[in-house]
Amino acid sequence: MIDMVNVVFLRDKKNVEVEAKDVSEVFSKLEILKEQYVVMKNGKIVCEDEELKDEDTVQLFTVSSGG
Repeated sequence: MIDMVNVVFLRDKKNVEVEAKDVSEVFSKLEILKEQYVVMKNGKIVCEDEELKDEDTVQLFTVSSGG
């Protein structure tokens, strides 16, 4: 069974739930680019291979650049 995780888009103040075993699968299922976000799980910055468990919270910070 794949676990349900809560995904929070901090800039957009939007929450979604997705079935995913790791952060990489969250990006794939939501069809978003990993290069555009910094990812935190339960308050700690994590990489895309971070495993996820049922009811984990993944927060996505949009990366912005400019001059």
